[in-house]
Amino acid sequence: MHTHTLEAIPKSRAFRIEVCESLSRSPLFKDWSWEELDTLSSHMAGYRAKAGDLLFEEGDDGDAMGLLLSGQIEVRKQDAAGVAQFVTHIVAGRTFGEMAAIDGEKRSASCSATEACVLALLPKAQFERILMVNEALGIKLLLRVTRLLSQRLRRVNGALVDFLSKDAA
Repeated sequence: MHTHTLEAIPKSRAFRIEVCESLSRSPLFKDWSWEELDTLSSHMAGYRAKAGDLLFEEGDDGDAMGLLLSGQIEVRKQDAAGVAQFVTHIVAGRTFGEMAAIDGEKRSASCSATEACVLALLPKAQFERILMVNEALGIKLLLRVTRLLSQRLRRVNGALVDFLSKDAA
């Protein structure tokens, strides 16, 4: 994550409450207790990004997952010719970079802010700390992220089959 180019938000109770409220509206965390959300938020760091700021680039080390509190992020992936192709927009309340929190592999795509954004980042080391210190919450988080990634993979598989069937026709 290119946090050195972003404006860090000081840790405060008010920011943790903002993160908890956003987490509670996120499909990934909608049925978590306030205590669970607060514990998770205590491991997150806040940042502000300006429109055009690069959050991470395809091929960067995967070091954190994030929650978009406000603003919008664009995801792009390079094609075989090295041209960045649009993948999706991420809107407030959605998570991004989840694969990095699990496997720590290189980033599979690039993300940049398309407008001013506020982000809450969960570094991979903090994700792992939750798994060690609060096993029940860590397992719950890991299951949710795994299910989200599985849902995305199923959508991509469906899109791939549709694409291949059009190509064969």
